[in-house]
Amino acid sequence: MSVPLSAAVTLGLLFFLSVGLNEQVAEGCTCVQRHPQQVFCVSDIVIRAKILGSVASARPDLVAYSIKVITTFKSPNKKNIRVLYSSKTSCGARPENGEYLLSGHLVDGVMVFGLCDLVWRWDQLSSVQKRNLNLYRTGCACEITSCTGASCLNTKHQRKCLVGVKNSISLGYEEALQAVCLPGRHGSCRWQK
Repeated sequence: MSVPLSAAVTLGLLFFLSVGLNEQVAEGCTCVQRHPQQVFCVSDIVIRAKILGSVASARPDLVAYSIKVITTFKSPNKKNIRVLYSSKTSCGARPENGEYLLSGHLVDGVMVFGLCDLVWRWDQLSSVQKRNLNLYRTGCACEITSCTGASCLNTKHQRKCLVGVKNSISLGYEEALQAVCLPGRHGSCRWQK
């Protein structure tokens, strides 16, 4: 039994399209690896909070969590947040009860966070990372960018701190997690440890 050429081509195209769509769905919830300072700077809100548990949600597409704010590092207003939300989709974060460093965005007046935001257990942050949280806002004018090979040797990155191959101007990723990118003299940005 032979399959006509047009049917074979159609089946082949369907196969490749389904693989391609599967790949897109699988990658839909991946996040580009970013330095916590970058996440801090693009977030509307950054807090240290104790998650008390999930509660009934007033928004059917979101999971609601009751929280107690311990420290506010960044917020557009002085309103005390008591409930925050995460998406019910696979891209939503599912923290357990406990203390966290959380970042998120204001959506219709409520804080919403997801996998690409800071959802870090507070007890897993180093003392340096905790201290740097108070400095991140100062460095928001700087750009943290990855570099590879020769681009890590270029010293003309005035407003950038480089992450990649460790040398005199760039840091490896693990070392960068323990540093903050701050503006210095003459408008250039540098890593501070």
